[in-house]
Amino acid sequence: RNKQQTKHTRMASPGGPAASAPAAEAPAKVKIHFKAVGNAPLMRRAKFVIAGRSPFSALDAFLRAELAVPKHERLFLYCDAAFSPSPDEPLSDLHQCFGSRGELVVNYATTGAYG
Repeated sequence: RNKQQTKHTRMASPGGPAASAPAAEAPAKVKIHFKAVGNAPLMRRAKFVIAGRSPFSALDAFLRAELAVPKHERLFLYCDAAFSPSPDEPLSDLHQCFGSRGELVVNYATTGAYG
């Protein structure tokens, strides 16, 4: 055998130990902690539990209803004060990647924040 063939035989096969390890299960429900930024209106209650399969865009609709922000006014949402996720990104995926202390922090503002 040449070196190239030997290298391939030493690699883990698709059915090897790494493939049989259980993947982290996506949570059915995600605790969301909303934090106002700048002059955004404050919420009476800042923590909510939402279905994990819901897309990030569901938070926009939810916040607009809670804060009575009309559709024509801008509302900016940020994940963990760092970035604005894709509207179709599932909340459970965001929670698994960026959640801390059992919750996903979502900052909201009425003007652009964080660049």
